[in-house]
Amino acid sequence: MSKLGRGLDALIDSGPEAIDKTTGITTVKVAFIKPNRFQPRKVFKEDKLRELAKSLQENGLIQPIIVTKKDRSEYELIAGERRLEAARIAGFDEIPVIIRSVSPREQLQFAIIENIQREDLNAIEEAIAFHQLSEDFGLTHSQISEIIGKERTTISNSIRLLKLNENIKQMVLDGKLSSGHARAILQIDEKLQEEFANYIVENSLSVRKAESDAKRIRETGSVQKINEEITENSKIYHLEERLNNIFKVKVRISGKNNKGKITFFYSSKEEFDQLLSGFEKK
Repeated sequence: MSKLGRGLDALIDSGPEAIDKTTGITTVKVAFIKPNRFQPRKVFKEDKLRELAKSLQENGLIQPIIVTKKDRSEYELIAGERRLEAARIAGFDEIPVIIRSVSPREQLQFAIIENIQREDLNAIEEAIAFHQLSEDFGLTHSQISEIIGKERTTISNSIRLLKLNENIKQMVLDGKLSSGHARAILQIDEKLQEEFANYIVENSLSVRKAESDAKRIRETGSVQKINEEITENSKIYHLEERLNNIFKVKVRISGKNNKGKITFFYSSKEEFDQLLSGFEKK
């Protein structure tokens, strides 16, 4: 397996190399460090960055970031973007770094590994990163799986999310939809996907409910019919509650196509007498 398979630790050796001034820990001016052009994460939480910046001001930057040298005075980030951004916010002039020589593919791979290990990427950012490894660097899904440490099917299913339209992908980026919701949306016809995405958000559906509704949409070919069913089910539920309160026994209403039945349940003579009493009062 590639050295990359061991994650970020592969960049930080504990042997003699760590004391070599060209590859060990040194300090670099923050202004000379460019962001990682292959950074897969697109959304940064400002409040979390400011919390980290405050911590850095109080305790300093204990863990160095990892960079690669581009020319005499310029460096490009490999790993540690949150720490770099927080250091900028905290007003640091210089920060400790470890300098490594890596390829563009390795830069992307280490950025993905760092974020995944910290669970910082959302589903779309992760999918874009995996797709880039596949399309730009020619890795198969199995090879990505081995490097990242996830199942091959997970990689393939992740990349499939990029088939969603831009509006739906933005909902995922904004945290309105989870990866589970996005996979449920992919199960239905493309022309209904955005309507279904909005329906999920508006009704705060769980992933399980979204999957169940996706199945009904495939059967009916309509998101609107699901809405109508919800409205009808809500009416039935409230009617059942009213009948429960009136007759003091369990009541269930079932039906289809304007036909159905109302069932009263009792489990003792007392409950049966209560039921009769309720009818007599009516």
